[in-house]
Amino acid sequence: MVERPSIFPSMAELHTLDKAQLLAAIVDSSDDAIVSNDLDGVITSWNGGAERMFGYVPSEVVGKSVHMLIPPARASEEDTILERIRKGEAVSHFETVRLTKSGRSLHISLSVSPIRDNAGRVVGASKVARDISKQLDVTERLRRSEERFRVTLVSIGEAVISTDASLRVTFMNPSAEHLTGRTFGEACGMNLGECFRLLDEFTREPLANPAEESVSRMRGAVVMRHGLLITREGFERPIESSASPIWEASGELGGVVLTFRDISDRRAAERSAQRLAAIVHGSDDAIVGKDLNGIVTNWNDGAERIFGYTEAEMVGRSILTLIPPELHGEEDVILKSLRAGKRVEHFETERVAKDGHRVSVSITVSPIKDMEGHVIGASKIARDITERRRVENELRRVQDALKSHATELEAHIEERTAQLKKSVSELEAFSYSLSHDMRAPLRAMQSFLEIVIEDYGGRLDAAGIEMLKKAVSAAQRMDRMVLDLLAFTRLSHTAMTMEDLDVEQLVRSVIMERAEFQEPRAQVVIDSPLERVVGNVPSLLQCFVNVLDNAVKFVPAGVMPQVRVASRREANGRVCISFEDNGIGVDKKSNGRVFEMFQRGTAEAYPGTGIGLAIVRKAAERMGGEAGLEPREGGGSRFWLSLRGATT
Repeated sequence: MVERPSIFPSMAELHTLDKAQLLAAIVDSSDDAIVSNDLDGVITSWNGGAERMFGYVPSEVVGKSVHMLIPPARASEEDTILERIRKGEAVSHFETVRLTKSGRSLHISLSVSPIRDNAGRVVGASKVARDISKQLDVTERLRRSEERFRVTLVSIGEAVISTDASLRVTFMNPSAEHLTGRTFGEACGMNLGECFRLLDEFTREPLANPAEESVSRMRGAVVMRHGLLITREGFERPIESSASPIWEASGELGGVVLTFRDISDRRAAERSAQRLAAIVHGSDDAIVGKDLNGIVTNWNDGAERIFGYTEAEMVGRSILTLIPPELHGEEDVILKSLRAGKRVEHFETERVAKDGHRVSVSITVSPIKDMEGHVIGASKIARDITERRRVENELRRVQDALKSHATELEAHIEERTAQLKKSVSELEAFSYSLSHDMRAPLRAMQSFLEIVIEDYGGRLDAAGIEMLKKAVSAAQRMDRMVLDLLAFTRLSHTAMTMEDLDVEQLVRSVIMERAEFQEPRAQVVIDSPLERVVGNVPSLLQCFVNVLDNAVKFVPAGVMPQVRVASRREANGRVCISFEDNGIGVDKKSNGRVFEMFQRGTAEAYPGTGIGLAIVRKAAERMGGEAGLEPREGGGSRFWLSLRGATT
């Protein structure tokens, strides 16, 4: 019975993967989008990073134009890029915008390199696109640095040159022509040393020709692994070469066969791997590789600093060494996600260091796939967030303390507010009662004074009667003041019934009821129609009466009072009702004070109680509005009420 092979390589197989397989696995598991297209812009390959970045799976994009990813306004970019690629030029770190499957704009950094065939012809483009919209942490910067050094490998066949016994060229295949820069017609009959010159890759000293070495020392194959081939144009190509003598049946030298291959891509990959290894090992984060059984395969210096274990102590051991017993189930969940090809991002948990202390970490785990797309392991990045957790806990403690203090303060404020409301209510009730009770003795005083004037006026001289009349007038003013005080206090106690009101009808009713608001005593003009408002009928009528009374009262002697009533609806839905007069006006210093109790501004010479405008402001505030005034250019004042506008 034949045992079915596992799709997951064992640890031994993981270590025997060649560099091309490892690089392909890295490219496919990269977070960057690595895409290739032909010279017509048709997509030919699409890695996992491209799928995650743009949202398309390979079957949705391969064979389609790359323009599906490009915003219409940037369509010309691709034409420019392809034109440069056809010339063999590369495009590096070009920052632009592309579209995801959902239509979202994505800012990327794009690097494009030409793809060449074995003959060196440009046949397509290799693109590395990096999402630069979320470069917020070290992990992203590390990934960006790693991806800069990754390139697409191009395979080049073996080059073959054969010579005669004198080491003169007798045969050269097309690969050798390409690498040396000479055609066979040019090289035929030349001494091999003239068309195949080498320098030491490290010392840059001339190297002996391997064919000459193999003949002069009567050796078998001579292998050189660190040579630089100098082409006809003077270019240097790193190569591996092997020369073997050809012996005739007679035992004489028949010639030499020289085989060599261009290892430029391998050298570039080795340098890239060295740089990547340096970046990984120099990272402050722990970067750990493991197989699908949870066995550690790679361990960087950052992991040693965070967990205390050396690479020798951890490679080959289970990752469970770092996981607290009560959290072992997390590893099962992570491995299950990895086998399904899913990533685990920013998972916050705890791990155990070598000395036993707990370390708070944020973990990101990505699957590593082989050339066939099988998941063969995982790359895990762990960031130490112990200090961040400590700061967060301290912040929560302070926030809880502040919240508790705020609750206590709020309760204290509510208690004090209730006490103040009670005191104000008691004072208002006392004021109302006092004002109400004062009217009876005032009315009695006024009546007795009028009786004295009427019944005993004949016994008094003119000065005595005048004094009695002044006393009656003072009693009347006091009565009016008490009435105003009662009206002001009533505004604080009376429940407000709010309704949609016809402002123009109310103003006209006030004018019709008061002769002093009508011609010939005064001229009141209404800019009809007036906007409707939401208010209380008695309160709004009181406002209109008091404002109009002020407007017709405070005018210079001999001048007919003129008042213009207008309204306008504001952008915020409120309505401003204005009363413009030709009176004596109010100076700027008195603008705010005239709405206070017993403040009369510059109108001390005119009759009044000093309470009328205080009633206006109080009534406006009870209706959810406000009142104010401003001087008019050329004289007079503009009083206004701002109330919520009616919806109908």
